[in-house]
Amino acid sequence: MISRRSLLAAAGLTLLTGCASSTKDPNGPLKFWSSLRGTNTVVDAWNAANPREPVVLETVTSGFAGGNAKLSNAARAGNAPDVVSMADADLPMFALDGVAADLTDLVGAQLRSELGEVAWSGATFGGKVYGVPLDLPPLLMLYREDLLREHGVEVPTTWDEFREAARALKRKDIYLTAFHPNGYNLFAAHVMQAGGRWFGVDGDSWVVNFSDSGSLKAADYWQGLLDEDLLFLAPGSSQEWLAALAEGRVAAHLVSTWGVAALASSVPGGAGKWRIAPVPQWDPARPSIGRDGASLHVITAESVKKDRAMRFIEWMSTSPEAITARLSSGRSSLLPAAPKLWDAAARQFKTTFYGGQDLYGLAAKQYELQHGDWMWGPRMQSTATSIHHGLARIPYGTTIAQALRDAEAETLPDMRSLGLAVRRS
Repeated sequence: MISRRSLLAAAGLTLLTGCASSTKDPNGPLKFWSSLRGTNTVVDAWNAANPREPVVLETVTSGFAGGNAKLSNAARAGNAPDVVSMADADLPMFALDGVAADLTDLVGAQLRSELGEVAWSGATFGGKVYGVPLDLPPLLMLYREDLLREHGVEVPTTWDEFREAARALKRKDIYLTAFHPNGYNLFAAHVMQAGGRWFGVDGDSWVVNFSDSGSLKAADYWQGLLDEDLLFLAPGSSQEWLAALAEGRVAAHLVSTWGVAALASSVPGGAGKWRIAPVPQWDPARPSIGRDGASLHVITAESVKKDRAMRFIEWMSTSPEAITARLSSGRSSLLPAAPKLWDAAARQFKTTFYGGQDLYGLAAKQYELQHGDWMWGPRMQSTATSIHHGLARIPYGTTIAQALRDAEAETLPDMRSLGLAVRRS
């Protein structure tokens, strides 16, 4: 098992945590930063039931330039919050930098069993637990049922069928789906499903390979669709892409469960026209699913309220009251990492936009198809930026495979500059 000491390497890394923790009031309210939808109603529910352990929420923007940068700066200044929500891809960075506290001894056996092995894999780093999983979101396919029916296109169940459906719709001047040059996390979900693995460990060394068979399988497939002009090429969340969805020029959206509510709020005019299907498979006899954007909560190392913080985040991940409060906002559709909460989530989620379809019944069937052998790198912010720069050059002749190779070439020296032992597999 690779240790935190070996990950930091002999030279060590400069920890970001400041030295002002001792000045914090251990009896004051918990300070909580989150960018997740519906968190305000969750905090309201907690405060109503626990007036002696109040939580103060600050909503932050997601992403590298948003909450991540804000947290790093706050940790340097010694005024980080007690609890932070973050994507699992960001956990290794904050664990290495000493911002996220080691929670291993605070995680009880019941909590560990309620969330499951695959969920904990995204919250564990170097053999230690640094976060508590909130959701485990399988990739799904959201699609315009009316457009596919009008043009006689069946909902694809395999990636071969997906290609044929894309060809059929393109003949009608409709793109089946989009490719997002700024969506490294979505492409990573395709790599996961294809069996690829960008990062691993061997003894005390990191192992990196962005061109393994699974990565190239995914890259070659999506490159083929691009070469045939079968994909709408636009950044995710861009007005260009949202307009194409609203106007029916793009008929499907691949996203994890959290994106189901986000789509409904982004294209409200599509209510009743959209449906949800499992993501296509490479081999239906051996199904697997990738995930995009699993969320967890961490307690910062400088917090002097760790026991209280753990009670709060355990409640958020395992309490029916918490998931009911989150989904009551109508803005969240996350699939809880705790299967016992699925019924409560299903009762709360409004299904009108998707024609009354049971999101949680479908997503629950995909939950077990996710695997826990994916590992994020220690500086995904830098790696993701490299991938995005490469994918942005696709209109000028760069391929997806070349973008991955270039990102790997930049990631290796970046990791070594941190004092980490790293090699290419």
